[in-house]
Amino acid sequence: MTEPLGTSLYPPDLAEEVKKRWAIADHPAHCLPDPASLSRFLDVSYQASLLREEGELVRCRLIYGSPQEFLAWADRAEELVVLEFDHACPLSPHEIRKLASAAAIERSLLGVELRDDQLVIWGLILTGTRWINRMDGGRYLGQPLPSNLVIQILGPGHLVIASGHERVVENTSSLLLSQGFDPFHSKWLPAKFREARATLVEQLPVHEQMTPTTRICDSFVKMAAQSIIRRTLNLVRQRKHGGMLVYLPRETIESDMLHQWFRFRVMFCQEDSTLRFRTVMKRLLSRLLVLGSEQNLSVVTWEDYQRIQDPELASLDESLVEFAHLLADLMSVDGTLVLNREFQLIGFGGEILGDLHVLKIHRARDLEATETVVEPADASGTRHRSAYRLVLSLPDALAVVVSQDGAIRFVAHHEGKLTYWPYLP
Repeated sequence: MTEPLGTSLYPPDLAEEVKKRWAIADHPAHCLPDPASLSRFLDVSYQASLLREEGELVRCRLIYGSPQEFLAWADRAEELVVLEFDHACPLSPHEIRKLASAAAIERSLLGVELRDDQLVIWGLILTGTRWINRMDGGRYLGQPLPSNLVIQILGPGHLVIASGHERVVENTSSLLLSQGFDPFHSKWLPAKFREARATLVEQLPVHEQMTPTTRICDSFVKMAAQSIIRRTLNLVRQRKHGGMLVYLPRETIESDMLHQWFRFRVMFCQEDSTLRFRTVMKRLLSRLLVLGSEQNLSVVTWEDYQRIQDPELASLDESLVEFAHLLADLMSVDGTLVLNREFQLIGFGGEILGDLHVLKIHRARDLEATETVVEPADASGTRHRSAYRLVLSLPDALAVVVSQDGAIRFVAHHEGKLTYWPYLP
């Protein structure tokens, strides 16, 4: 897939960029290896990303530091386990390839350190999966990673370099992405859901909405919705089947146009159960108002939600996680999952109808698509072309397409142009 604007970099140059950005972010200097070892570490990780093991892509996380350092860290966090090998392995692309399956990227890291001037893999660090909540913007109540260098191998030529959980820089297909390319950070995408968010807040009981000392911050519902879709997209990407999610405005769904454009495997009866997101969010917002009032907070923010420990809040958070899994399950069926902008379930396994031939698509080169590049639509796969056809015909539709290789595109009619945005958070 063609990438947005960036700077082409290979591992030796990437090492210099990492050192520069590490210093700018004021991460601890001692958490980086020496320059030669850093360049070697990045180069080996890059080469490993190009390999396959039993037909599967190499995907894993590696962290720099000694066993003693991580054993001391694990003593402060009972969910963490450090397993040291009796013989360390030399750090090489093929060693990473062989060990990656034992260090699933969702729950483990490979420990790397310098011994006798050689980088070695000394063991496994088990973190569990709760750290993914932090990456997806959800609640994370576990012990954060220390500020050591972490290299995430996500696919061929795709590395994310971080200090603990804090992203430093990303390199994909030798293209530097200093800020990622995340449509969720744009202005146009949240604007499509502004009315739905306002409606949800208005539906809170009046006595809670008018709590004199506490209110929910304006961006809270947006952050909650985005965290669900981030998690959903990650799940679909991991399954390597691909899928499509389409959002339609309520008026389109209530008109005959829905059946003109979709042939569903399953449509849901429009009962309260299809409004699961709204139901859980209303309960969550109400509970946060109570907790915020108890803690004398004038405004309850997303960060407050992430740190407040409360059994009812934890249960509601789990319900949102389960909703994300449901969306991913429905997207795994051939066809498309359709929601309205209030996240109400409409149907899944939808075949997009129509025979409109789309000739071109604009690729956004920045988040607001102020600069675009025209590409032939036929260069994309069948799933993408059906999304292009739908959005060109229904300009208010939004499609999110996940390829089997894990690439993700947001497709929308923007400023009079059929446009797609790569999703590289």
